[in-house]
Amino acid sequence: MPFDTIRKNSAPELAAEQILRKIEAGELAPGGRLPPQREMARLLGVGRSSIREAINALTVMGYLHTEHGRGTFVRRSVPKGANPRDRLETALSAGSLFDLMEARALLEAKSAALAAERSDAGHHRRLKTVVERLRAIPGNDYPAFLSADLDFHFTLAEATGNGVICEMTRLVLEKVAEHHARLRTEHLTEAYRKASVETAEMVVQNVIRGHGDRAARWMRRHLAAIAGELEHVL
Repeated sequence: MPFDTIRKNSAPELAAEQILRKIEAGELAPGGRLPPQREMARLLGVGRSSIREAINALTVMGYLHTEHGRGTFVRRSVPKGANPRDRLETALSAGSLFDLMEARALLEAKSAALAAERSDAGHHRRLKTVVERLRAIPGNDYPAFLSADLDFHFTLAEATGNGVICEMTRLVLEKVAEHHARLRTEHLTEAYRKASVETAEMVVQNVIRGHGDRAARWMRRHLAAIAGELEHVL
């Protein structure tokens, strides 16, 4: 499976274009696995960070999916119709959200576990209130939904009783808001809204019950829901 060495500045975009061409030509078949990122970087003559950005973008666009511990695969059903290159620049920008989501998973899953150990009745009331806000927001009011979602995550951080975690969470959430503003997100699918609210409710239920491991697991599921939604907001 030969690749052309990249010598231009926009390495992530050019790497993504080569992968796209091989998918379109059938050289990378539906369900097929890409070479490991280290090998891809060597074949293309770029850094691993460029390969990761390209894979993130094509994941956002619906061409690839990554299975933890197994690798990156071509989706069995890939998008049809419009020229994917028209969406590539935006997808590369959105793809950087994946790095942010990795950081959030580490930080906020731990926050959920700590909140289950340390939170009190006041924290529980505030968490339930913000989740009720999420559920009550009309489907077409995206800014209100985003605001309530960010409040949920920061309220959970406060429930840990750890000021450093609160400051780290505030910084991460500011970056999340910046990404959404840059992408000019205007809508959310009903499936995502439903999954987001239901997983947030499960986080809160397990925090209140003192089940740290379960709260952390539900938080990871809550954060994972956005990955599938990115495909719809480009």
